Amino acid sequence: MKSFRFLPLICVGVAVSGCGPKTESASNSATAGSGDTASGGVVTIISPHSREIQTEFAALWKTKNPGIELKWLDQGGTSDDLNFVRSQYASSSKEKGIGIDLFFGGGPETFTELEDDGLLAPLDSDFGIPAKLNGLPLVGKDKSWVAAALSGFGILYNKKIATRDKLPVPVTWEGLTDPKLRDRVALADPRHSGSAHTAYEIILQSNGWDKGWKILTAMAGNARTFETNSGKPLQNVQNGEAVFCPAIDFYAQKAIKQAGADKMGYIEPKGQFVVTADPIAMLPGAPNAEGAKKFVNFVMSKEAQNLWFLAKGTPGGPKNEDLYRLPSLPSAYKPIPKGASTQLDPYSNKNTSNYDSDKAAVRRRALDVLIGVTLVDNLDAVKAAWAKNPNLDATGFVPVSESEFMGIAAKWDDAKFVSEMEDKWSAASRAKFQ
Repeated sequence: MKSFRFLPLICVGVAVSGCGPKTESASNSATAGSGDTASGGVVTIISPHSREIQTEFAALWKTKNPGIELKWLDQGGTSDDLNFVRSQYASSSKEKGIGIDLFFGGGPETFTELEDDGLLAPLDSDFGIPAKLNGLPLVGKDKSWVAAALSGFGILYNKKIATRDKLPVPVTWEGLTDPKLRDRVALADPRHSGSAHTAYEIILQSNGWDKGWKILTAMAGNARTFETNSGKPLQNVQNGEAVFCPAIDFYAQKAIKQAGADKMGYIEPKGQFVVTADPIAMLPGAPNAEGAKKFVNFVMSKEAQNLWFLAKGTPGGPKNEDLYRLPSLPSAYKPIPKGASTQLDPYSNKNTSNYDSDKAAVRRRALDVLIGVTLVDNLDAVKAAWAKNPNLDATGFVPVSESEFMGIAAKWDDAKFVSEMEDKWSAASRAKFQ
């Protein structure tokens, strides 16, 4: 099991990063074990959310709960946060806990996996959130988690460079495989980035397993590199080191607002658009369970939900930064406030692609490793093969059938088996791209 440490650093707050450097606290100086404050102690939250989100929610929280401090932890991104929580419980117990109260942010597969492992404590309410949206869960079993916000996935691109260099602009995920985009695509390693994982899973499900893998292979062939920080690909697109990257809708909107719509653009892949949950949940053995419950109630309140999409400086909006998020609370859209970052009600719109979140949750860890050892770790060879023959059918790599892979994923708690699969898949990739 991969080991992690809390690092006493303040999040740098990179403009488009979903997770900056590993951070202990992004909004105040409270630390675990520092003792209770006069009223309610410290609520400790592990979260891949950006500093901007942490700061805005902490500021509003303080006006409502001045006696309860918030401590924010992040190991580098959703995938790393999930691995850290799992590893901590492996050496502790659900009754004793791990010194963390809440997990806030990340895709639904993360929370479904924690739910299946029994590593979530039930919430008191579903807060009026529908059980599903377009077939995708917004509430966990027995209210083990609830969607705190909603997220869509698409492609961020640098309009200025794409126009200057006369590059083809994708309208689907497959468009990122165009050989003319070689070294122009920025990607992230799903073993560290939850948003990258979700984007790749969407590609696999919306195109079918075999074609999806060929698309992922070609995207890797066009990639500059695979970053370990989920925010770095967006930075690369903004500064011109790359031109295209998969992106969560709100990070893309933020980048466009900062650079200007004439310089940056966002594409919702035609026929392949999916909106998913961005949940919050309480961990078992939470050291401040009452404070944690108060924070969940706060996040799901209309006032806090408005922070997601109201404009900075407007009544009820964030004070310092626009967040460009979609609230999960249906009542937030009735009506949609003037000046909100969206005028679309996700509860009135349909996903344009089917997405099986249960399947995605079952195979999450195994898929991250499969992509990692076949494409990320062997990237130089993949890029060389794609440059030599940029043909999806000839160079695209399907390392295992979907049916066989689902069986493998079901055995992913067996460490020896995992190691054997890593070696097998790595060898297959080297043989394919030698």
